[in-house]
Amino acid sequence: MKRDKSRIDLSSIPAKSLVEFDACTRCGECSIICPTGGEAEQVEERTPRGKIRAVRKVVRTLRNPLRAALTSEKKMERMLSDLSESVYQCSICGMCMEACPLSLRTIEMWESLRRSLVDSGLGPKEPHEALVKSIENYDNPWMQPRMQRARWAKKIKSIVDATKEKIDLLYYVGCTASYDPEINRVAQNLVSIAEKAGLRMGILGKAEKCCGSTLLRIGEYERARKLALENVDIFRRTDADRIVTACAGCYKTLAQDYPSLTGTRLPVFHTTQLLAELLSEDRLPLKKDPPGLAVTYHDPCHLGRHTQMYDWPREIISRLPGVTLVEMERNRERSRCCGAGGGLMTLNQEIVFRIAGMRIEDAERTGAQVLVTSCPFCQQTLVEAARRRDNSVKVIDITDLVIELLE
Repeated sequence: MKRDKSRIDLSSIPAKSLVEFDACTRCGECSIICPTGGEAEQVEERTPRGKIRAVRKVVRTLRNPLRAALTSEKKMERMLSDLSESVYQCSICGMCMEACPLSLRTIEMWESLRRSLVDSGLGPKEPHEALVKSIENYDNPWMQPRMQRARWAKKIKSIVDATKEKIDLLYYVGCTASYDPEINRVAQNLVSIAEKAGLRMGILGKAEKCCGSTLLRIGEYERARKLALENVDIFRRTDADRIVTACAGCYKTLAQDYPSLTGTRLPVFHTTQLLAELLSEDRLPLKKDPPGLAVTYHDPCHLGRHTQMYDWPREIISRLPGVTLVEMERNRERSRCCGAGGGLMTLNQEIVFRIAGMRIEDAERTGAQVLVTSCPFCQQTLVEAARRRDNSVKVIDITDLVIELLE
């Protein structure tokens, strides 16, 4: 059925978000620090203030009978098209939420607005369609076969099928670490670390599905909900007391989004929590006198601003012998986004790598030899940004750092 592109269904936007759209004072604090609309590319329409202005314009037109009657269908269609364009040119990093003097919950505002656009047939954007189909057909966004999902674990004897054997930990690998050959080692590292600590770790193998994070971020709420329910059913087939994941996006989705999507609160942990626990309990044998190494740390948006997990990664680094943390000027709550989230990598790679390049510059200025992160998707993006800049800063996952210092 052909959708009416001059109409939008606002029912999926919570009332509190509509109030917050109206509460914005247009001070511009968010616009200055917005990666897509203020820093990497100065386009007011893409800033939070610009998006809110566009939302207000649409809502006030629709809710005023006289104004609605005087607005032509063509003009309304153009207004909604402009709104859709500005809302999707965003990584949903949450920096605007930190900058806002009124503490408006912008992450929820943008995600509910995208859901409204999808429900009205005005989203997601055309480049996202292949990604959605891939997740529906292959259970991953990379159009890779399910049978290859656990290829990274073929030569690892200690890994077991979590649906068939008793385990201590269920490792939810995620799509990036499962399929990207350059990121596979994150998964391999974690299995090795668990083995050193005497933990029996299991995976779901080809039964593992995408967590649905990407679907949620682009507004495909119902598709994400269906996937989440399927995942919860799969998790229940295991006897694991804990689920661990190395991906910040997967962690946010499983821990923060699944309770509202499925009514189930999962016992999910990020690898930084697990590693900090193992190190604090002296369960990992560390090298006695390794060479000194200066590192800096990139806070992934989904692990930082979205779920407030700033201390675990720094505790890990502080416990590693010979390692010194040199913070970037933009760290913790003020950390710069890598640029790739919110479906932006699929939509606008040019601006993604402009933002990621700025993050590499942040790391350069510290003088550190290594840039550490705790999200495979951030790592993937920052590695490519460093390559494009012919930069010598080495980008690694925090599991790489730990594995390097194990005896």
